Amino acid sequence: MMQNEMEEKVRSLYEQGYSIRNIASLTGLSYGKVRNLLIKSGVKLRSNKVDENKVIELAKQGKSARAISKELKISESTVLRILQKHNLGRRVRKLKDSEIKMIEDMYKRGESIYKIAKKLGKSTNLIVYHLKKMGLYKSIHESSSTSL
Repeated sequence: MMQNEMEEKVRSLYEQGYSIRNIASLTGLSYGKVRNLLIKSGVKLRSNKVDENKVIELAKQGKSARAISKELKISESTVLRILQKHNLGRRVRKLKDSEIKMIEDMYKRGESIYKIAKKLGKSTNLIVYHLKKMGLYKSIHESSSTSL
């Protein structure tokens, strides 16, 4: 197919409502090539306008970025960017002093990090973080030294 014919076909499909991605798979062209052909032929590209209010509303209902992205069929990074823009990003969940003390006591009694995490309903990474902060935990990689 000639360049002008391809440009015309791509433009026609786009004007019929096909997405750039759909046109790329239909024509066997790359996404970038289709986009460049549209720009070259003077077509005003549609924007993927995301309803930020809907994202914010779902976040305030307590839904995670992953759940919002699946529900609205948008990328998780887009959701996170919108939440950050509106100061609704990741919440820092601090442990209470009593929880930190419980981690320390359980670990000193010999309970596993996994068991401690399960009991408190926290991640194992968070437990390890606090144990390291208290100087009680050293991973195998940290404690071993290589000497020449």
